[in-house]
Amino acid sequence: MSIVRSLILVAFGGLLLLMAVRRLRRYQLKERYTLLFLFLGIPFLVLAVWPGGVEWLARLLGMAYYTAMLLCVSAFLILTVFELLTIVSQQDRRISTLAQGVAILMEKQKELEGRVRMGEQHQEESGSRLAEKPEEAEAAVLKDQLAHSARDHLVS
Repeated sequence: MSIVRSLILVAFGGLLLLMAVRRLRRYQLKERYTLLFLFLGIPFLVLAVWPGGVEWLARLLGMAYYTAMLLCVSAFLILTVFELLTIVSQQDRRISTLAQGVAILMEKQKELEGRVRMGEQHQEESGSRLAEKPEEAEAAVLKDQLAHSARDHLVS
């Protein structure tokens, strides 16, 4: 029974470590999260090598064997879930902020495109008159260049 338990613990701990490192190498998991999964896998490997570790900890704390094991595993899992939920909450806030920023930029871009269209329509309507007044022609060209530079600035 002890060998089977050790093999299961080694398989589970090794699988966690392997998955974390593999996803890190594929850039699917950041270093911060890889460390979290490494810390999740190491206790299983330690218990596979030293099965009396939980009993030793239980004697040290003066608790029953199963109570200590349940307490340690529960505390570890609660802390892990808390860390992951903290990360998810931070990412959710960042995504909301980015989405709002993109919406504002898109609205400004539509507004500027509308202004450019109005300027182009105005330029087409007054095309014959511009030939008669060179100052107005220069002003229209400058206005057109300004609109294009503003649009290019928003895109970048």
